[in-house]
Amino acid sequence: MTKKIIAVLLIIGIMFSGTGCWNNRDLSELSILTALAIDKKDDGMIEVTAQIIKPGNVSTSGAGSGGGADEKKSFVTVSETDRTVFAALRGMLSKVNNKIFYSSSQVIVFGEELARSGIQEYIDFILRDHETQYKSMIIVSKGATAKEIVGQEYDLSKIPGAFIRDTLKNSESRGFSKKLILLEMARELATEGRELSIGTIEKQDKITNTEGLAVFKEDKIAGWLDKYETRGYAFITDRIRSAIIEIKNPDDPQKVIAIENMKAVSNIKPKLVNGKIEIDINIKISANIGEQQSQIKEKHNEFCSCVGKELDRTVMEECIKTIEKCRKEYRSDIFGFGMRVFDEYPDYWEKNSKKWNDEIFPTVRINVKVKSKIMRTGLLGNSIKIQ
Repeated sequence: MTKKIIAVLLIIGIMFSGTGCWNNRDLSELSILTALAIDKKDDGMIEVTAQIIKPGNVSTSGAGSGGGADEKKSFVTVSETDRTVFAALRGMLSKVNNKIFYSSSQVIVFGEELARSGIQEYIDFILRDHETQYKSMIIVSKGATAKEIVGQEYDLSKIPGAFIRDTLKNSESRGFSKKLILLEMARELATEGRELSIGTIEKQDKITNTEGLAVFKEDKIAGWLDKYETRGYAFITDRIRSAIIEIKNPDDPQKVIAIENMKAVSNIKPKLVNGKIEIDINIKISANIGEQQSQIKEKHNEFCSCVGKELDRTVMEECIKTIEKCRKEYRSDIFGFGMRVFDEYPDYWEKNSKKWNDEIFPTVRINVKVKSKIMRTGLLGNSIKIQ
């Protein structure tokens, strides 16, 4: 009897182990996609472009390995035009010999024209499909089609999708862009009281630049922020990391001091005053002096205090400029002030949510306070004095 039980258990084990990987495919049977571009054509059709790696031409050292002029191109781009993203992707199968592996996508690039017309209807398939990589980074092309962006070659990398991903991370760490994955984009679109914003990519000669931000109203582009306005947004929304901020030297306004932000914390607090909403933004910064171009004339502590005040002024100006541009020109609350109002004063929000962006946000009183502390000045107490 015991032997029969053991035999049955062994058969069940073999059945489960034998069917667990029934749908696995060898990498050689797949076309590895690293970037996806979606553009809207003049006739309303959708052009989808896939950046596909050629495994035999990519070295084992990975995405950071550049190639010489005599080396073969490590990727190909395949495009297909149709009425939907789903149909266009399926149409590509007539142009490639292997099934396209979408889960490997590093970035998804939306063309400017498509983003101006509205992106909501074009992300439905991406969010719905089971092969989607929800950690794929989202970016909007500026001044070029998304197809041109994913077709760009780089001297420093054989895998353009990974190169764009890494440069976007670098730009965000400096406060000059916003790293946004697909899942976060879906959340921003679905969150009441906060408009969508996405990092941008521009083509410049043989390189691309990932500095700046696209401001959306609902699901359409309302305008752009430059890199310093983007940094203001990052300070307000608590996304800043290791930014380098150049300020005027308090002792010599013609000279510059480079400040390295080590830590920044932002707190946004709405309050209801006489039936009107006000927004208080408090930003605390810990920073080091990274470079100064002239001798200091004051005592060390006094100088650090003056530098801290100048840093306060510089950051506050960037934040205010960003807020004013978004609410006066674009009428788009990308900061999530409305979301905070909804949390704190739900009755007020229910009555005023429909007119928040166009009527209330452009006129609401917003108070920005910045408090900086200079922690270190580096190995030099002062610049070298030439005798």
